[in-house]
Amino acid sequence: MLKIDMEFKKGILFIRLEGSLNKDTVEKFNNEVIALVLKDEIKLIVVNLDKVISIDLKGIKALTQLNEIVKNNNGRTTLCSISNKKVKSSLHENKYNNLFYEASNELTALGVMKI
Repeated sequence: MLKIDMEFKKGILFIRLEGSLNKDTVEKFNNEVIALVLKDEIKLIVVNLDKVISIDLKGIKALTQLNEIVKNNNGRTTLCSISNKKVKSSLHENKYNNLFYEASNELTALGVMKI
């Protein structure tokens, strides 16, 4: 199960995920998030992973795809609030963390965005 809450504020799309981002839920992420970013050519995104309890390789690839789309829009994706140790470990062991900016929370992410 994956719950997606999106809020567009001050030119930044905040994406708050809750649940699991994995092979069973990645299609929902792609249909809701990726489609919106492609349609509106969004350049600044903060993905809050505070309530994500698990992520697998397909979930990481979905985040990577989102990041590539945003880069193609001359933008930046920041991951924040990675509080679950398993999620953090999955991101770091797959060496995908070097693709993303990372912040401790949404407020810090704004600083990373240099706004």
